[in-house]
Amino acid sequence: MRIELDWIHPQHRGSLRLSLGVLILLLGGLLLLARLGEASSRVAGFLTWHMLLEVMAIVVATLIFAVGWNTYALHRQRNILVASCAFLGVAVLDFSHMLSFPGMPDFVTPSDVQKGINFWLPARYLAAFALLALVWRPWQDSATETPTAQPSRRRFLPLLALLALLLPIHWLVLWRPELLPTTYVAGLGLTPLKRLAEGGVILLHLLAFALLLARLRQPSRFDVPLLLASLLTMIIGELPFALYTMPTDSYNLGGHVYKVLAYLLLYRAIFVETVAAPYRALEQARQHSQAILDAIPDRLFEMDIHGRHLAVHTPRNEQVRMPGEQLLGRTVHEALPAEAAAVCMAALQETLETGHSNGRQLLLRLDDGNEHRFELSVAPLRQAGQSAPHFIVLSRDVTARTREQESLRKLRQAVEQSPHTIVITDLQARIEYANQAFTTVTGYTLAEASGLTPRLLHSGKTPPGTYAAMWRQLRTGKPWRGEFLNRRKDGSEYHEAVLISPVFDNEGRATHYLAIMEDITQRKLDQQRIEHLAHFDALTGLPNRTLFRSRFEQALGMAERQHSGVALMFMDIDHFKNINDSLGHRVGDALLVQIAQRLQGALRDEDTLSRQGGDEFMLSLTCSDAASAAHLAERLRALLGSPFQIDDLSLSVSASIGIALYPDDGQDFDRLAQHADAAMYRAKQEGRDRHRFFTAELQAQSARMLSLENALRQALHNDELHLHYQPQLSIDGRRLVGAEALLRWNHPQMGAISPAEFIPVAESSGLILPIGAWVLRTAAAQMQAWLQQGMPADTTMAVNLSLAQFNDAGLCDLVATVLKETGLPAACLELELTESVAMHKPAEVIEVVRRLRELGVRLAIDDFGTGYSSLSYLKQFEAHKLKIDQSFVRNLSQDSDDQSIVQAILGLAHSLDMLAIAEGVETREQQSELQLLGCDEAQGYLFSRPLPAEAFEAWVRAWQARHAETASPV
Repeated sequence: MRIELDWIHPQHRGSLRLSLGVLILLLGGLLLLARLGEASSRVAGFLTWHMLLEVMAIVVATLIFAVGWNTYALHRQRNILVASCAFLGVAVLDFSHMLSFPGMPDFVTPSDVQKGINFWLPARYLAAFALLALVWRPWQDSATETPTAQPSRRRFLPLLALLALLLPIHWLVLWRPELLPTTYVAGLGLTPLKRLAEGGVILLHLLAFALLLARLRQPSRFDVPLLLASLLTMIIGELPFALYTMPTDSYNLGGHVYKVLAYLLLYRAIFVETVAAPYRALEQARQHSQAILDAIPDRLFEMDIHGRHLAVHTPRNEQVRMPGEQLLGRTVHEALPAEAAAVCMAALQETLETGHSNGRQLLLRLDDGNEHRFELSVAPLRQAGQSAPHFIVLSRDVTARTREQESLRKLRQAVEQSPHTIVITDLQARIEYANQAFTTVTGYTLAEASGLTPRLLHSGKTPPGTYAAMWRQLRTGKPWRGEFLNRRKDGSEYHEAVLISPVFDNEGRATHYLAIMEDITQRKLDQQRIEHLAHFDALTGLPNRTLFRSRFEQALGMAERQHSGVALMFMDIDHFKNINDSLGHRVGDALLVQIAQRLQGALRDEDTLSRQGGDEFMLSLTCSDAASAAHLAERLRALLGSPFQIDDLSLSVSASIGIALYPDDGQDFDRLAQHADAAMYRAKQEGRDRHRFFTAELQAQSARMLSLENALRQALHNDELHLHYQPQLSIDGRRLVGAEALLRWNHPQMGAISPAEFIPVAESSGLILPIGAWVLRTAAAQMQAWLQQGMPADTTMAVNLSLAQFNDAGLCDLVATVLKETGLPAACLELELTESVAMHKPAEVIEVVRRLRELGVRLAIDDFGTGYSSLSYLKQFEAHKLKIDQSFVRNLSQDSDDQSIVQAILGLAHSLDMLAIAEGVETREQQSELQLLGCDEAQGYLFSRPLPAEAFEAWVRAWQARHAETASPV
């Protein structure tokens, strides 16, 4: 048969099944006892058995008291304390009962059955009431109680009450037994009062049993089935004491057996609750604490005041500096670096002084090789009987948190300090956050804008379709980019570029909108300005080359359709550089503006005037032929010839104009512009202040120049360039003072090309720099070779420098490098710069000359007298030599003006302590005239043409032979 236990709480079901099994055994024992009672009326050796069972009962009752009394400090169950004290009384009464049983020595008075029963019944009622109180009073949760070392003195009250109960009972039984009713009659057995008294005990046990049954429906803090088994045992054990007729029969003995069993079950229940339960609770608390420790991802230490590790808890799989078992017994000074140990000790000291320490951090390098940052939290550990202070130290690895905090700090600072406006809104576009740039741009603070929508910035000038497109895009979960024209708090308007993106949570739901906005008002203005600058000249406001080209190509298209002509003029203001250099760029710019205005006023609306840069202008003349173009060119020249008034200056300028005609001179802009440019240069070559048309001759010349430039780019690589050397002698022709290196070019197809033709090409194309470096290096190496062959040590090698070379920042370094590589003495190198080069930015030239002089090289001013020089600058150059241009030497014997000029140059040179050398000396008359005027040196065809190195060496040997008697040996 299956017993239904559904109404019983699961906590009690396992133990209840065991209790039911015990009950069945007890009932079986009762039936066995009934049979034995019928078979025998007296039990042999009853007194011994009785005393043995009573002693066992007394011992168990005393144990119940001892356990309950001594565990009260750990487990304050008052009902157990009362029951335990009551069972001490039961033990005393049972002991008095045992001593009063027939056959025992006199216990104050003679022992008999009545005396034993008088001690027996108070013991049973005391036990019954104690169990009823045990069940009736609520039990406290042992897990929530706090053990104390000093239990309350109130626990002695039950003992005093027990003493107050036992003394009267013993006084009555031992000294006034006549006051007690009769419970046993010899020969007749128990009296009805005795049986009724036993029934009363059974009723009290049944009442306690009923109370316990009710507690089976709910969880309890004690073992209810075990107490039920104890009560049932007592109830069953009381039945024989109401049935026996002889005090020594089997019923009496069986009842004592049941009493011992009941006491044992009760002891078990009391022991489990008062001893085992606290330890079980302690174990549960330990497991709970261990679970908490295992769940804590931090290191936990117990330390003393000296920083010694008394206990260590390290999380699993945690990188450590030292295993926990090795830390035990070690101090922080032994386990940690000095700096980290100092932080730990400071935290312990702070805890000792203030009761806690939080936030101190230290750095440690762990097994992974990386430095980790740990944060300490320290609290005092207070334990009973502990004299020296102990501490609980929690060490948390905050490396990741610190990095995250640093990242968040940087992010917060970046957002706050961002020059762009950053706004976060909810899905209804209500502003929740705005950075400082928002206030700077709009004038609204976050407090003013919070909770409002960006509509407060609307100017009404952003098209509604822009907002509609924005919301359509955002509702799809995609970012939107666009521009608004908004209004600030002060009413001013501004353009704003906006990027708005949805912000999603971990589930992918949009929660906010993030807007990054940039004030692009200035950018808009700059774009407009850039667009203007891209097509118009910033100074004059005229169309630039790009716009001019576009308009000219439109004019070409129209002319092609109408079969008409177009004229392209290229105009350059003559000697405009002199105005900038002498009067300054401010005057030059003002002059260009007036020139542009004057030219523009002379043109038709369909014509276009453009400034190409510097002092160059281009004009497009639609429906124009050669005659009308020439007429306009002369008119423009006349306009420019009228004085311009700049401040208090009156300036007059002229212009050189080149003209190319469509379709005769070209079919596109580039070809026509190139031809007009060539015609303009022809006008300059013919004396400036005139116009010239493009011709076939100019076209051939342009083709020649282009061919030369392309060939010259390969000349160095193909070893087509070489040097010729022209000797420089004293004016009397008796002493060789040096040689001038002159560049020559022999092309495989074009043959020998004149320097006068290819040098300008090299300068205009930028090839003069690598070619000039090659000339300098080759000439220096050749001079060094001649010096080693015996040429006089004071002989110099003269090398010409162009304007491009002199303006090159690496000139001085190049000269120094060449001297070092070749070994040529610096005094044997003479660098020639033309007068025009010397006077170009003279202050800068003087600085370069100073650096060259510091290297020790000699300097000469070439073509002196052909330009214009400042005597003060010439003095600062501290040149070694002035070179008289051959134009003054050519007619020296016939032209008195040339004689005067040469004489003046010689006087100037000698007054500045310079030598003078005349170039282009071709006749004896020129030599004699120069010698009479006091010239120092000369070079020219009279002595020798420029020669290759081998021929130059042969000439030197022949010259030495002719002048062996008077010249110094070479």
